[in-house]
Amino acid sequence: MENEEKSILRSVEYLERGELLTAYVRVWEKTNGRAVLGGTGYPETGNQREPYDFRLHTFDFPAAQLRALGAFDVTLARRLKRPSEFFAGDETVLDLHIAFDPGAVISFGQALNRSVRGMKKEKLCASGGANGFEWKNELYRTPEGAPVEVFTAFADPRLTSVYAGTPGAEPEFRPDFIQTVMDEALAKEARTGRKVLCATNADFFDMFGDGHPSGLCVSGGTVVANPESGNAFFGITEDGEPVISTPREFDISRLREAVGGREVIVKDGRIGATAPLESFGDTPHPRTAFGIDGRGRVILMVVDGRRPAWSNGASLTELAMLMLENGAVTAMNTDGGGSSTFIVRKEDGLEMINHPADLERPMEDLIRPLFDSLIVTEKPER
Repeated sequence: MENEEKSILRSVEYLERGELLTAYVRVWEKTNGRAVLGGTGYPETGNQREPYDFRLHTFDFPAAQLRALGAFDVTLARRLKRPSEFFAGDETVLDLHIAFDPGAVISFGQALNRSVRGMKKEKLCASGGANGFEWKNELYRTPEGAPVEVFTAFADPRLTSVYAGTPGAEPEFRPDFIQTVMDEALAKEARTGRKVLCATNADFFDMFGDGHPSGLCVSGGTVVANPESGNAFFGITEDGEPVISTPREFDISRLREAVGGREVIVKDGRIGATAPLESFGDTPHPRTAFGIDGRGRVILMVVDGRRPAWSNGASLTELAMLMLENGAVTAMNTDGGGSSTFIVRKEDGLEMINHPADLERPMEDLIRPLFDSLIVTEKPER
């Protein structure tokens, strides 16, 4: 077992979080994991939402207890049925005894620094808007000169209307009914009779199933999906106020519109939950985020990525820093990757001005069908 542990165990680090120590256990093979400390079981706290890398297992332990006991146990279960280097024959689990190393404890600030490349703004590439709405496209560069294209829009909810776009502009969930952001924007325009000024993708959704969004969706006061979700949402109240919260912390009956997300990357004007030690948070990806600035304006942001010559994405910490740079007091990460879409109105009509990049086809301009979007329109005349 000692040789197996050394083989499959890649590294262990601990993030200091007050009375908790979060253990990041990295192994060489995709597995499911559970931990035991002093006879108490601990479920995974991060890996269950990580769509890209099941080699990382995250557990929250009481710091004092972990330091006192000096070790914990992790059971790894094989995710795939095929034979592997670490799971022989019919063996489906491996038990690891991991000694606690105080030297592997890092602070939140140290973790953040590891996921920041130090990119700086080079120039404003394009901009536009009027009457409570404006947008811009800026080029940033990393210290190595790699480009990062950032698209940002600001919408004053007193002078514009912000909607959750749903397929066919219908406030209901229908299995397998998904549309591109452009189609949802055009449907909303046709339904409201008002020009769409901007539209982006919104929540994570079941790409390989029925298209169901992962978090809350509210359209026109109708709860479309997941009223009990623990995920963060961006919403507009019946009084027209923007809000970022969760259904457990906010009375969703007050919402007129809402779309889901996950990490609250800016909270009270400071960097929030950016998962700096998880590959999902640390790796530069295409990103989409929604925020609220100190003036009460809605911020919609898309960062392109996965196209080295065009744009190289952002970590969640970098996304939070971009939001702070643009005045966000609070901000939420939502679906990114090949879903990230930024559409604005120009003289000739609506135009997708970013370049979405799919993992399988990174050099093609794609506009992915998805479940919901966030749409800004002109304010209705009174």
